[in-house]
Amino acid sequence: MGNTKLNLEYIGQDDFSCPTYMDQKGKIWKDINLGHGTPSLYSVSGNELDGEPEYPIKQEYSFGGEGSYKENPYLFEYMLLSRMKMDCDYFLGYGRRSIYALHGKSIPEHIASMKKLWNMFPADAKPEWLPWEQILEYEAAMGTDPETKAEGCKALEKRGIFVMPET
Repeated sequence: MGNTKLNLEYIGQDDFSCPTYMDQKGKIWKDINLGHGTPSLYSVSGNELDGEPEYPIKQEYSFGGEGSYKENPYLFEYMLLSRMKMDCDYFLGYGRRSIYALHGKSIPEHIASMKKLWNMFPADAKPEWLPWEQILEYEAAMGTDPETKAEGCKALEKRGIFVMPET
C-alpha cells in the first residue's frame, strides 16, 4: 500500500449507516463501527459507496475537516420524538382521535412526554422539524376545549398537517 499517510474526508453514510470516507487517491473506506468509538476502517469492494467492506486499513491515516464521523448522541431521542409527532398526526388525521394511537395512551401523558424530550435537548440541538410552538398546537388541537381545539387545528393545518374533521 505504500507509506504515504492517508488523509480521509467524510463523504457520507452508506445504506447501512456506515460512515464513509475518501482518501486523497479517491479510494473509499468504511467505518464498520458505525461511528461508535474508534473507527474500524475497511476498503470497499469495487470502490463503490455501497460496496461491501473488504480489507482493514493498514496505512497510517488522519481525518480532515472536523475529524471522524461521530453518531449524534441524541439520535434515539430524535427518533422517539419524531415517532411521537407521527402519533399526533395520525391521532388527528386518519386515526380519528383514537387514544390507542398515542404512545402514552392519554393525551396529557403523550404531550408531557413530548415536552420533556424536547426540553432535554441543548439549545443548539433543538429539532428544527418540530418547534416548541407546534407541540403546543398539538396539545390544543388534541384537547377538549372547543375554542383552543379549533385554534390548534387551524395552526396545524397551516403547517400542512392533515386534521380530520370531527363527526
